[in-house]
Amino acid sequence: MPITVASARERLLAECLDEVGALKEAGRYRRLRCLEAVDGPVVRIEGRELVCWCANDYLGLSTHPALAQAAAETAAAWGVGARASRLLGGTSQWHVRLEESLAAWCGAEAALSYASGYLANLGTLGALLSSQDAVIVDRLAHASLFDAARGSRARLRVFRHNDASHAAELLSRARGFRRRVIVTEGVFSMEGDRAPLEELVTIAEAHDALVYLDDAHGAFVLGESGRGAPEAAGVSMDRVLYMGAMGKALGCQGGFVAGPAPLIDLLRNRARAFIYTTALAVPVAAAAVAALTVLRDEPDRRARLWSRARALRRRLGALPAVSLPEPSHILPIVVGQVSLARELAERLWSRGIWAPAIRPPTVSERTARLRLSVTALHTDAQIDQLARALEEFLSAHFKTSGDR
Repeated sequence: MPITVASARERLLAECLDEVGALKEAGRYRRLRCLEAVDGPVVRIEGRELVCWCANDYLGLSTHPALAQAAAETAAAWGVGARASRLLGGTSQWHVRLEESLAAWCGAEAALSYASGYLANLGTLGALLSSQDAVIVDRLAHASLFDAARGSRARLRVFRHNDASHAAELLSRARGFRRRVIVTEGVFSMEGDRAPLEELVTIAEAHDALVYLDDAHGAFVLGESGRGAPEAAGVSMDRVLYMGAMGKALGCQGGFVAGPAPLIDLLRNRARAFIYTTALAVPVAAAAVAALTVLRDEPDRRARLWSRARALRRRLGALPAVSLPEPSHILPIVVGQVSLARELAERLWSRGIWAPAIRPPTVSERTARLRLSVTALHTDAQIDQLARALEEFLSAHFKTSGDR
């Protein structure tokens, strides 16, 4: 019989099947859960109602009537899509209003919006860094920050998580580069802890370097007035290169950078992730403007969020194998083994609680976990339900196993 040579397409599909099979065998295969309805922190999936503990809608703004009305009215007047990139006809008055509002919120001269936080990091760091520069990134920083650093072709060095002295050591070894930038997060998305921002900024300034702060999970949440990690740390916004997200606490979509006018002007002309993509949808930009107004008019939303976070922390703090970060709206339950994280997530699912298992490569090996996101809309009863379910499982497991 003649020998059949597989085509490139056939080989690719066979390799895809093999790789998916390997993911399943390692317990790392993931599938999408389709939301059929949303009512605050309660969602419907596959006909079942569950309390969601994995969303980033920290202030409950995504379903706020003012945002929905702004988006609907703008869609009726402007259509849905922006129809073009920002430099080629895609800039509407809503994009301008949004960026002016973001700049005013941050106390900055100007701001630039991107279609996502991921693109904001890629575009900004890509525009500012080159092979002449050095970038020093926290080991647990978001994947987009590492992708941006590598894509910039700058000399990349990684410092131990939240270890300011190690960052200083690496910075001192990077003399001779045109620009040197420390990259960190305001609130780490999988750990829930905060960067030692004041230390990092002081170190950077002593070495004539810069700090780039991804405050996706801290923007609009941290600080007395919601001005994010810099306000919470007592650091002036003009001492960092500031990036925030609109798809989390603001309840919308997109990312932004706020800062001096010359910086923003350069990004408009150099940030590839801004230049070469369709602009943020106009109704979303209008909704984000409305969200900033709601935040100004309803500061009690932040107070409710922190009240809920403290309540859950009190309930979980005494459980075995639970070590929570400083007061945070992100609470990781690190159980270590992938199989154990999956089992815990399945047990919670059976009790009407949705908290997916977080596994490598999203987190490091042997640190599989649940990552609980508290919102201002969670109720005392929902907190009690979650705490009881976790107490039942963790107490039983670690009483018998004696280890993680």
